[in-house]
Amino acid sequence: SYLDKGDMYMGLFGKKEICCICNQNKGVKHLTNGMICKTCMEKCGPFLASLNIKNSSPDKICEAISANAINQERAAIFKTTKSVPNYIEIDEVNKLLHIFQYFLSYDEIVDYELLQNGESISKGGLESAIIGGALLGGVGAIVGSNVGKKKITQEISEYRIKITTKNPFVTSLYIHFLTAGKVKSNSFLFKTYCNDANNVLSLLSLVTHEVENSKFSNSISGADEILKYKKLFDAGIITQEEFNTKKTQLLNF
Repeated sequence: SYLDKGDMYMGLFGKKEICCICNQNKGVKHLTNGMICKTCMEKCGPFLASLNIKNSSPDKICEAISANAINQERAAIFKTTKSVPNYIEIDEVNKLLHIFQYFLSYDEIVDYELLQNGESISKGGLESAIIGGALLGGVGAIVGSNVGKKKITQEISEYRIKITTKNPFVTSLYIHFLTAGKVKSNSFLFKTYCNDANNVLSLLSLVTHEVENSKFSNSISGADEILKYKKLFDAGIITQEEFNTKKTQLLNF
């Protein structure tokens, strides 16, 4: 599907270029500089979809290939511990999420929000809590949330969760609950969507709380280390420069 006759041939009298990524196979698509072969395109895996091939540099292609290699490594070790079937899985041991064909680390998740007819119903993420809810632990444990609750019956045409990530190839992921048509907000079907969304939000909350707790622990550990080096400086064992260097390293950890 990626092949294009205009890219396959450089002209009736032109010579086929070799792929600038692997330097072995014949190129089938133009990049900003050089050409890429079908094999190297396949090595980009799901990250190829986020690339505009003709506007991509060889370096960008190499980054996508590297990202896919990491994605495959994560897939190989991934063991589901909690999930919302058909939507999301998490591996609490390896700190990984599986959404669609992507395997992301916990700390790649920046924030997330539930969107209903263009309105943000619920938000969460690092350094924030889910609006209207409280995490008690486990799937479906968001209590008091206004997820899907409206006093006036209305037609719902959009109901999805947007997840923002640090991954440069998948900066945004959308989990769609309503995939076609419209439903009434008081219908049984919509209540099912609300329950699924609630469960997905609960898992995402578990993930971001885990990251926050880890960062807090690292901050405490770093502060303890700085105090140790301060004592060494005060005792004249290390110089001011050595202390400042170590302090900077620990603060940037």
